[in-house]
Amino acid sequence: MRALKYKMGRHMDGILKCALAAFFSALALAGCAKKKNTSFSALPDEVEVAFPLAADVEITGRYSARLRANQDVEIRARVGGYLEKVYFEKGAKVRGGDVLFKIDDRPYAAALAAAEAVVEAAKSKIKLAEDNAERARGLFKRNAISKEAWQTRETELLIAKAKLLEAEASARNARLNLEYTCVRAPVAGRVGENFSDVGNLIAAHATKLARLVDDSSVKAYFELNGSDAVRYKNSGILRDIDSQNGAKVEVSMKGDDKIYFGRLCYYDNVLGAGTGSLVVRADIENSGGGLITGGFGNLRVFEGVAKGALLVPEEAVGTDLGGRYVLAVDGEGKVRQIPVVVGSYYKGFRVIESGVDKNTRVIVKGLQRAVPGRKVKPVQTEIKLPENAG
Repeated sequence: MRALKYKMGRHMDGILKCALAAFFSALALAGCAKKKNTSFSALPDEVEVAFPLAADVEITGRYSARLRANQDVEIRARVGGYLEKVYFEKGAKVRGGDVLFKIDDRPYAAALAAAEAVVEAAKSKIKLAEDNAERARGLFKRNAISKEAWQTRETELLIAKAKLLEAEASARNARLNLEYTCVRAPVAGRVGENFSDVGNLIAAHATKLARLVDDSSVKAYFELNGSDAVRYKNSGILRDIDSQNGAKVEVSMKGDDKIYFGRLCYYDNVLGAGTGSLVVRADIENSGGGLITGGFGNLRVFEGVAKGALLVPEEAVGTDLGGRYVLAVDGEGKVRQIPVVVGSYYKGFRVIESGVDKNTRVIVKGLQRAVPGRKVKPVQTEIKLPENAG
């Protein structure tokens, strides 16, 4: 029995020794791994840097524009009466002067006939007054009547002539009212649906009959903030603004890639009281009717060419509470955050107006590993403009 206990004790000692050896081996390996990882983390992170690209850049401004028709007219009758006929199909294109509606003209025809009769009566009174004045002049020369009698006949002639003028004016007005019973299109364009049907009583100047829109050209209105308005003024864009010499613009409907062309032709004379922005208008050729008025479009203004502008990739420009910035690597290999003033977007790049120069090593890749103040391993690369990009 005593021998059996001795053997078991020696067996347990062997197991314990093996366990302790395995434990200390694991600790040693963990220490080595920790030491190895510590030495790896001490190596600086690798980032790609590039010098800003210098290029001649066509500067454009991008805005959201409200699209309005060249002419937008509410058709109303100038005279009242019962609507007798509608001459157009809903949604049809009409020419300027086409008859759209016909109002019962019989009362106006009768009024014109009465006015013309008054004109004839006035003409006959003038003939009588002229004869009386002529006789009075002869009698006055022979001292057969007094001067007062002669002047009375002359005055009667003047009154008769004035009555004729009044009658003729009334006749012209009656003739106009008769013409106004045919409601015509004031301009060419597309007419919508009629708002009054045949048989309705139309009130002069009040009843809305239809809406006529001329969208052969479109007015695109957009707003410049205060700083852009000053920049446009200083660069001469606002000075040269008109339909022939204004800056070129491109417009497309939101959701449509087709481009329409035009020019800046108008800007307001004051900044908006509530917004501090300047309203500007461009006229866009739209003979095909592709631009739908009443909606919004994307507008680009071609502001000119910036010679030797400095460009960095758009993704290299960050934003924080202080504004826009880029991350760069200085001569000691440390990351610096540099505030910049950005300009226009161009083919995936952003124009940098101030903050960097052509020798600044801007971080273009590995930005997530770049922390201001920490050292990095810069790898020089070259950036290029894409050949085909918008």
